[in-house]
Amino acid sequence: MNRTMTRHRRDFAADHLVAARVTDIGGHEELLWAKDLIFNLPRAVVETINGGPVKGTSLDITLPPDLPHLSQEVVSSLRLLTAFTLRKPLSSRLPFSYQIVPESIRSVVAGLIGRCQQKQMHKWGKYPAWPLDLSADFLADLITPPAGVPCTQKTPVLLTHDIDSLEGLHHLVKRFLGLEEDVGARSTNFIVPCQWPLDHSLLGEVVARGHELGVHGFAHENVTAFLSPAACRERLQSGLTALAPYPISGYRAPSLLRTPTLLDQMAGLYSCDSSIPTSGGLFPIPNNGCASARPFFIGPVQEIPLSMPRDGSLRFLGYTPEEMLRLWIQCSRTIAASGGVVVLLTHCEDRFSGNHKMIEIYQRFLKFIAQSGQFCWRTLEDFAQQAPKLRATVNE
Repeated sequence: MNRTMTRHRRDFAADHLVAARVTDIGGHEELLWAKDLIFNLPRAVVETINGGPVKGTSLDITLPPDLPHLSQEVVSSLRLLTAFTLRKPLSSRLPFSYQIVPESIRSVVAGLIGRCQQKQMHKWGKYPAWPLDLSADFLADLITPPAGVPCTQKTPVLLTHDIDSLEGLHHLVKRFLGLEEDVGARSTNFIVPCQWPLDHSLLGEVVARGHELGVHGFAHENVTAFLSPAACRERLQSGLTALAPYPISGYRAPSLLRTPTLLDQMAGLYSCDSSIPTSGGLFPIPNNGCASARPFFIGPVQEIPLSMPRDGSLRFLGYTPEEMLRLWIQCSRTIAASGGVVVLLTHCEDRFSGNHKMIEIYQRFLKFIAQSGQFCWRTLEDFAQQAPKLRATVNE
């Protein structure tokens, strides 16, 4: 996969992206979901649609009666362009584990960085655009238009939690599971397996109540993705071993740090991963994500993108709980219209979504999904088994 990544990045290096707003779908009713949205597309594609050279880096476009002939390679290249965090963040470069620094200090520092960067979105959220960018999905639909209007089908919603601590596990069981069960949902919970003492009574209760467990790295030190292939695979295996008493539904990388090596070494251990955001924004590094809310394959591993803005990033960027709820509702509606999958990540610790106000916001979001009639609940394993096998999108 490393050779493939190099090729994808090289192919797009000279062909920078153009922000194209679709103002007219040209009679293609199956692409109605794209109307008035902005997509970051390769200049050559925009010029083909526009029927001539394009000046600048943004414009409005009208879809022609005959859609352009494009290859799946173009979609794969756009999807993988910033899908991996090839550059180490500061937390991965330290000579010691960043977790030595108290959580309170880390939260303050991240919050200061986020608030200082709020007005620089045009820099750190250029591609994929923040908070939601579905450019790769739009490009895919230009190649193979959907058979019908996507919004006529119910959209899967996957509730996921990253359980980074024993506190988070306690809050999951006591504060979150009941709310999810009240609306008929079950969540997928990614457990850090080798950092804190696992409470097997609580983990057993989570599984007994019909919820799922997944592996969340090794010890959340933010180094696994950057290790040698052998060392990386050893850690991936260690996570499975630590949680061996339970069925494991998939993997999510700590801090969403993912590399081609990490995905390569998952093969044979994990069937699915949910570490690549649709739009990563500022964290863990600027301009990261796959610009897709649909599942795709990277080799034998099915990738289920983290499509919704996650609670940690929103909090650090200064969003209020009410603003987070409005954004979640807005993004879930857009993803539903596009034929994507709503994948929400929340953390159960007090400093994230485990406090009273955020619990209320989470409950209101659950009620919105349950009452809308537009969505259906899924867990990661359930969805991965039923999702279309889109190997043609990325099979490297």
